[in-house]
Amino acid sequence: MSFAGPEGGPGLRASVLGSGSGGNAVLVSSGPHRLLLDAGFSCRELERRIRARGVDPASIGSLFLTHEHEDHVRGAERFARRHGVAVWATEGTWAGGEAGAELCDRGRRIRSGETVEVPGFRVEAFALPHDAREPVGYVVEDDAGRRLALVADLGCASRLAWGRLTGIDLLLLEANHDLGMLRRGPYPWVLKQRVAGRHGHLSNDQAAGGLAELAGSRLRWVVGYHLSRTNNLPALAAAALGEQLDRLGSRAEVVISDQFTATPWLEVTE
Repeated sequence: MSFAGPEGGPGLRASVLGSGSGGNAVLVSSGPHRLLLDAGFSCRELERRIRARGVDPASIGSLFLTHEHEDHVRGAERFARRHGVAVWATEGTWAGGEAGAELCDRGRRIRSGETVEVPGFRVEAFALPHDAREPVGYVVEDDAGRRLALVADLGCASRLAWGRLTGIDLLLLEANHDLGMLRRGPYPWVLKQRVAGRHGHLSNDQAAGGLAELAGSRLRWVVGYHLSRTNNLPALAAAALGEQLDRLGSRAEVVISDQFTATPWLEVTE
């Protein structure tokens, strides 16, 4: 397995700065252009993790929020104000109140099914089934046509979402829990039902099963995203995703994201 170094190269690159119930953020880069998907850490922590990837936080051009839950928006308002970053979110996410009330008036609106252009990228939003006001995933395409998708915080592989995920090179896909661990674990029964429900979170097996429609010839990376620290293990998520890719004859490699450390740069150059 090879990773792009901190200086990167000519391709589309992404690094998961951290993912889990304590905070989520993904740094995307292509040439001189940078954007963030979610900002679920404090501004200071976001800046620290971005710099650790060899990137100046002031170079971030846009921030796209998936939904209003705190582990996705915690640092959005302060980071945006500090660095003059445009923040994109659905009307429902803004209405949720956690994304930064003062940013709402000058934040940018995006709707499911809409594609917007920002420097270096075209970004399409698509609806996801999750217990938030108006949650979305994103497909990010750079000027060379390389495509990344973030599919996180969803309870089932919806036909609408999966229909947007053709021709993807780098897929960040929720693998939140192992169903057996969830059933045996310490969560109250009502919370277990919520997590495993159609508007909760994907299990390892659900994420792996969803790859059958997504593992096209272009797919190079699959990142297990938003793992539960209580109800999952990285080895279980990696095995479920990797075994399915092997069955499908895919050459894509599996990387499992972590709450406390960023992934190396994952690059697509073709």
